[in-house]
Amino acid sequence: MESAYVFCLIIGGAFVALSAFAGLDGVDFDQDFEPDLEIIDQKNKEDNTSIYHRPRRRLWLPFLSLKFWTFGSCFFGLTGILLSNISTNLSPTIIAIISIIVGILCGTIMAYILYTLKNRPANSLVRSDDLLGLSGIVEIPFDKNSKGKIQVNVKESMVAFTAFSEENKDFTRGEKVFIVGVENNRAWVVSEDWMARSSENKS
Repeated sequence: MESAYVFCLIIGGAFVALSAFAGLDGVDFDQDFEPDLEIIDQKNKEDNTSIYHRPRRRLWLPFLSLKFWTFGSCFFGLTGILLSNISTNLSPTIIAIISIIVGILCGTIMAYILYTLKNRPANSLVRSDDLLGLSGIVEIPFDKNSKGKIQVNVKESMVAFTAFSEENKDFTRGEKVFIVGVENNRAWVVSEDWMARSSENKS
């Protein structure tokens, strides 16, 4: 049984370490990322394009989340190893039951925390014009031929955007970019160097 504890600790711990390295809520193993905002048309208004947070009304079950299994298996294995070496008077069955309970509780709690962080809403209505010129941080690298993901501070809320660029360069994780356009839920960005050159040319 101890080999099972070690196996779960290694596999689960690897995913936990990866999540921690990426900033806990920055890694999503459950599904492909999608923009947290979407654009809608508002007819008969001066500005007919606005951006708002799209609510996700769906039943959340921890057992359907890969994060539950990774964190759960990690704490299951860790608890089993600790109890096996510290509490020698406990039977293997009792140790297994305690380890399963701890794994389920920790997996559920961590999966819920990460789910809540991921789906926290933007706190107000934001127009597309408000986004132009804002800076963001690259979360998923991309280049001219691929899409990525950026985090933008919009009215005191961190909002994720699918990012594209026509600039011929590789955008790396953690790099600062600037939004120059928003179209169909997509943010078009340029690098900090491009903005600096553009400012110099204007002056």
